[in-house]
Amino acid sequence: MRDMVLVLNLEDASSRAVTRKLRSEGIFCKIVAGDSTLEEIQDQSPLGLILAGGETGALPEEIDERIFHASLPVLALGDAAAALLRALGGSVGERVLYGAVAPLSYQDHPLMEGLDHGERLVQCGKEMALSPDTRPICRSQEIILGFAHENLPLFGVQFQVEQNDPEGSMMLRNFALQICGCTTWWDEDAFVARAVEEIRRVVGDGCAVCAMTGGLDSGVSALLAFRALGSRLKCIFVDTGLLREHEGDEFMAFYRDTLGMDVIRVHAQDRFITALRGITDPREKRRVIGLTMQEVLTEERNRLGDYQALIRGTSFTDIMFGTRDRRPQLSDAVPVIEPVRELFKDEIRRIGDFLGMPQDIISRQPFPGSGLALRIMGEVTADRLRTLRAADAIFRSEIVRANLAKRLWQYFAVLSPMPGEESRSVIVLRAVQASDRAPGYAARLPYDLTETVVDRVLRERPEICRVVYDLTPSSSNSGVEWQ
Repeated sequence: MRDMVLVLNLEDASSRAVTRKLRSEGIFCKIVAGDSTLEEIQDQSPLGLILAGGETGALPEEIDERIFHASLPVLALGDAAAALLRALGGSVGERVLYGAVAPLSYQDHPLMEGLDHGERLVQCGKEMALSPDTRPICRSQEIILGFAHENLPLFGVQFQVEQNDPEGSMMLRNFALQICGCTTWWDEDAFVARAVEEIRRVVGDGCAVCAMTGGLDSGVSALLAFRALGSRLKCIFVDTGLLREHEGDEFMAFYRDTLGMDVIRVHAQDRFITALRGITDPREKRRVIGLTMQEVLTEERNRLGDYQALIRGTSFTDIMFGTRDRRPQLSDAVPVIEPVRELFKDEIRRIGDFLGMPQDIISRQPFPGSGLALRIMGEVTADRLRTLRAADAIFRSEIVRANLAKRLWQYFAVLSPMPGEESRSVIVLRAVQASDRAPGYAARLPYDLTETVVDRVLRERPEICRVVYDLTPSSSNSGVEWQ
């Protein structure tokens, strides 16, 4: 492992923001759990540590305070700055800034080099009484917002790095390069070389298997393994019949026909529809789909014979939200390789682009593992799937034609039965905009666009009698209710 900085995860959004900023500057960093011990941190041999705290005003309790006395450079952000100050013998008083735009001035210090005096939104600034061996490096008038230890490489600032934040990025860069001594070695080429080397080391002269979902994460993981192993990679693609219009055929056209990968397409459409017969509860649908997928994968694994490793498309988002271990998997009696486990979705897209993936695959919007099943209210049948696929394809094509696809986080259609008319249905259109720190809100689509979608849906699918647009905000940006 080459030089890196670790990011202690005391708040998810802050950790993601810091990690993205550093990696975009070519500085490699990894997120580790907020309760990581000093020994666990030292085992990874980082050159520095960033405590990515929140902005609630509550002091994090999980920090192993021994890290402050281990001669390791530490930068504490947000609430973690107050925790660091207390550990150094200072004190923290009442909240003096809350959601306020504060004028900042920076002292002459390597951490603040190149930063211009200006204004910054401070969500929760507290009054600080510094210890004798610390000094202020950032103020808002008389309020201390940043400090540094006189003798140890320990620093704290009571604000976080925001999106589109050049000042925050400069501070992180100063910490990593000037204080920690990191180098800017991290880029797509370095990542791919590192991933290929790991796959070859684990697999040796044997074979590996990858279960591909049709999504980006497993696709990029399979491409990395294909680059490392060539024909010694065997891939399984289970066509559940719950995919979007033409998705299965497009998948095979790229991975098998264009790239020449060894991909087994398992036609399991009838099996999944049979398993879902009579089920209307979303949780039960998800459970049955997962169970059926596991059964299919186990059967395919038994047909493959021996292999020496599994390739899984686990991203860091899967690890952060705990979804990795809940997904159906091939047998893990052999070593498991997760090439993109340290990357976020936007980083995986960049790797896909570097590997030559077409843009329509790279930019494809997130799709739930349950496919279209949870986007059908009521029982899943072959006829309802055909109706939903067609309406969803119309909506997505018009979004693309209006050049809105890149501005939306998700956009899709949902099928609902029409009350009192069993043979007819209602289509619910959903388009969501979201960010790291906010819930998803319904996009304000142009009226001409929605009018065109409604006209096409009603003309091309006579079984649909109503088209409506869902304006409900999502409760969380990690997923939407229809998933």
